[in-house]
Amino acid sequence: MMRQEQQSWPGGLPNLRMNGVIRAAGGFYDNVLVDGVGRVSGDVHAATAARVNGVLTVEGSMETPELKADGKLSIEGALKSGILHGNGIVKTGSHVTADSVKLSGILKAGGNVEAELLHLNGAITVQGLLNAGEIELGLSHVESRAHEIGGETIRVRRISSNSWKWLWKWAIPGSETRLVAGVIEGDDIQLEYTHADIVRGQRVTIGKGCKIGRVEYREQLTRHPGSEIGKEERIYG
Repeated sequence: MMRQEQQSWPGGLPNLRMNGVIRAAGGFYDNVLVDGVGRVSGDVHAATAARVNGVLTVEGSMETPELKADGKLSIEGALKSGILHGNGIVKTGSHVTADSVKLSGILKAGGNVEAELLHLNGAITVQGLLNAGEIELGLSHVESRAHEIGGETIRVRRISSNSWKWLWKWAIPGSETRLVAGVIEGDDIQLEYTHADIVRGQRVTIGKGCKIGRVEYREQLTRHPGSEIGKEERIYG
């Protein structure tokens, strides 16, 4: 069954409702509601909110004040959202910009990821810069990567979760649960199972499973006895 509804409101924008397996045109909408498998040609602008329950491919960019994605969302361009919450896989070909990101699953961005708050349990791959005021990454089952990470508070830890265990192993077999980054910079940094070239911060904790080439700190450095640090340097001024 394939069904697409565009309900117009007097003086306002139409809603886009996609049920079943369907293809629709991009454009400006009030709400975008997807339940099933959908594909949208062009950019999508949702003035109020977008809800995805299933699989949606956007052949362009997507912008909405609020996005809830349960399943798999693939955006060929950029994603801009005030709130981005969900469970599953969110993949973009370009930048991700949001105020709040809370995801359980996988986030892949072909450009930068910028947010005020980013909480993710699962895995993240960022081709550019991951920048947020508060970053909490719960690593699960597979490797996460970012070219550069910056924030005021950065916490990375390994979590144990049986949710979607079969999916993780199928998607990336043999991958280690760790974060790999070039540079990590912030005020308060706490890391576990992280491999990085440079870690730079005010207060730095290098926990178990870490391999760091160089640590630069201003106030305090705490390290796990099993961690590996090539060079430590305290920066004054």
